[in-house]
Amino acid sequence: MLWYKVWRESSVRFLISAASIAGVCLVRVLFEHRFFPDVAHERPGVHNYIQYLYWTIFGAGGRGLLQLSCLLLGLGGLQRDRKQNTLGFTLALPIRRPRLVMTRALVGYLQVFALSLLPPFIVWTTSPLVHQSMPLSYGLNFLPFWTIGGFATFSITFLCSVLFTGEYTALAVGSVSYFFYIIVCQSVNPFRLYPLHVAEFMGGRLGNVIDANTLLWTGNSSFTLLAGFTLAAITIIAACTFITTRQDL
Repeated sequence: MLWYKVWRESSVRFLISAASIAGVCLVRVLFEHRFFPDVAHERPGVHNYIQYLYWTIFGAGGRGLLQLSCLLLGLGGLQRDRKQNTLGFTLALPIRRPRLVMTRALVGYLQVFALSLLPPFIVWTTSPLVHQSMPLSYGLNFLPFWTIGGFATFSITFLCSVLFTGEYTALAVGSVSYFFYIIVCQSVNPFRLYPLHVAEFMGGRLGNVIDANTLLWTGNSSFTLLAGFTLAAITIIAACTFITTRQDL
């Protein structure tokens, strides 16, 4: 029942996100002949279909839409129940608060994973319609980066939804905090020296796991990066659990 409740709370946001990501992928593939010249003009290194896909879906546009979706999926929880006057029902369930938090987090992770799966399969199946091709393995290589980076993004508004009662407040604070973090990682010198930029991580541009020129996978190890962002997400979720158990709701 708890899993179903959490799914119902986030299902509309998830379905809208899935439709948006699928729509972007379809448009970029089916109208590739129109978009390719513009992308090649903006990105002088774009000479083939794989490079085009990277800058329109896997490394930029589609990735950015996934990040926005993850911020939306992090909303909900006990503060939302309190705002909607359903807190009494939730707390009456024979379930401890840590389990409530962990169930929300696990459902969110599964939703991020499902959204991350969409682009590789959509692009792989529709590319032949425009006489192009992309190896499925190329798109699937992004899966751990998108899933873990997306979950780290998700955890930001997840934390805000624990701290703030209003969903709009949680979304506003979470989004501003997230984009401020992105700007700091990109612009402030001490932070630029370390692999902290989650968008660059999701695009494979940290640790040279993607070749900067060909935009193909280099085969370099990414374990440290994956472990680092996983630890960051788990730490934030653990903090959410700690805070929730001590809140006076």
